[in-house]
Amino acid sequence: MRLKDDIRAIQQMKANGVFNNYIEHIRYPKFRNLEPNTKIEFNFPLTFLVGKNGGGKSSTLQSLYGCPLNKSLGSYWFSTELDPINDLKKNRNCFIYGYTINGVIKEVLKQRAPRKGNLDYWEPSKPVKKYQMDTSERISPVEKEVEYIDFRSELSAFDKYMYFQTFNSSKRIKSKQDFVRRHSSKLKKAFEENIVVNFYNQDMNETSLLISEDEIEAVSYILGKEYSEVAILKHKFFKEWGFSVRFNNDNLNYSEAFAGSGETAVILLVNKIHNCDNETLVLLDEPETSLHPGAQIRLIRYIVEKIKTKRLQVVVSTHSPFFLKNMPANSIKVFSINNSGNFHIENDRKPKEAFVELEIEETNDKNQIIVEDSLAKDILEHCLKKLGNDIYETFEIKYLPGGASSVKQRLSTIIEFENKPYVIFDGDQKKIPEHIDLDSLPNNQIDTYQKLSALLKTQTESEIHFYVDGNNQDGGNEEQKIEFIRNYFNYYKNYVNYLPCKIPEEIIWDDDYAVNRITDLNGEQEDNVLDDIKVGNSKEWFINLCEKVYGDRRNLNALHQEFIINWHRKGDNNLSSILGIINAIRE
Repeated sequence: MRLKDDIRAIQQMKANGVFNNYIEHIRYPKFRNLEPNTKIEFNFPLTFLVGKNGGGKSSTLQSLYGCPLNKSLGSYWFSTELDPINDLKKNRNCFIYGYTINGVIKEVLKQRAPRKGNLDYWEPSKPVKKYQMDTSERISPVEKEVEYIDFRSELSAFDKYMYFQTFNSSKRIKSKQDFVRRHSSKLKKAFEENIVVNFYNQDMNETSLLISEDEIEAVSYILGKEYSEVAILKHKFFKEWGFSVRFNNDNLNYSEAFAGSGETAVILLVNKIHNCDNETLVLLDEPETSLHPGAQIRLIRYIVEKIKTKRLQVVVSTHSPFFLKNMPANSIKVFSINNSGNFHIENDRKPKEAFVELEIEETNDKNQIIVEDSLAKDILEHCLKKLGNDIYETFEIKYLPGGASSVKQRLSTIIEFENKPYVIFDGDQKKIPEHIDLDSLPNNQIDTYQKLSALLKTQTESEIHFYVDGNNQDGGNEEQKIEFIRNYFNYYKNYVNYLPCKIPEEIIWDDDYAVNRITDLNGEQEDNVLDDIKVGNSKEWFINLCEKVYGDRRNLNALHQEFIINWHRKGDNNLSSILGIINAIRE
């Protein structure tokens, strides 16, 4: 089954309530460096936390680890002399998460409660009214297994020793390589005989684990290599406890010392996911570490499949664009740093919008919007900026001079573009209530070019000329003309929208603001101050106001910008309509 089919299947499972003890959201009244009252929605069972280094992703994963019964964030975040955690008695670090009980979302509060003998104790607490919680009952923490894997710290025993252990040479062992050679014979014996080796009266290992055929198949798929046998062994032959992996295939037999770190990481991940309980909460911190792009793509496909079959809830902290591609917007949470230095989280972002925060160029994948005048361009750009820079950077607004008729004619060639631009006309270009849908019309109304052309004029109130091969006169190359005009109708239906008012000036005009601008100029309120201003249509109102306030028309654009800011601050149905158009294009 293809990835998008699996995604649709999981979305339907989520809608049907198949995922039990599912954490629906988490919110943070006060938590580390997150903006106060930040909230993350887990609308899809695979969630990606995306952002630059040091943006709060790992601490968010750790808070999720501390959600279920008998789990504590104190395992990962604790106070030291160097990095003290400062809590106020009435404003403690805390988080609140909601999970579904009998079809209703109930919330649990966990807060830091230092006490004698455990300075980093986190306890479930009674609901608190100031956090907008239901105080009628105290809800027990969700009972859910948790598997937390930080791929930056999941090092093999060999890597731990070679790259992070100190070494003191002796007469017999002059280098780390000598040490590994000396003890690898014991490691080999433990693998091959599957025994616990005792050395200096200490057990040096646990028995090895051969992963199953299903796991080997998954590892082979993800890494694009064929394995016949894989064994995992926990031991301390290299001074500290760690794990080693031994690989077998038809041609090679080797350990993690000769494997890439990505190989060992994938094996550990597959082994843990394969053996975890159904409905486990799986937290993965940068699983793309040391994996090439193809392996990253296949890893996400594997995780999606396991979510579907084991009803897992998976949250991934990542910088990988290969994970995000083709994922639903409500699965992507973008972390950024605001002007106060706190971490800000956006809940619903398309992959290419997340790429902006990751500073990944997607220059050929922007949503282009064509408008017919410069004020419409300014209004749309302001709306996009207010939605967030990551969204703004994925759009490009183009003003095509020449008016609506010129734009409509140019659409006859634009429809052939691979990346088709959207068009937002002024409201006065909406000639009929709905776009014409050829699929809804009987064939005898659309079987000739003449009939289609008449319909198109009803739609556009313009004569659109289509240039075809050979004779371009009416009646020439009828079949190709029909194909072109049908494509034009489909383009109009799918890519053309209208602003909510006849002209852009009508959208942003505000009588009260206009009166205030004149009052600011004269220093006192005038009776019937707008009588001389509101002559003609709203385009003329702005010209009249500009001449009264500034003495001429040269500052008309600046006046437009003032009104746009005022309009957006106040908000109205027109703003909601335009944001709806933008969000529909994002989808």
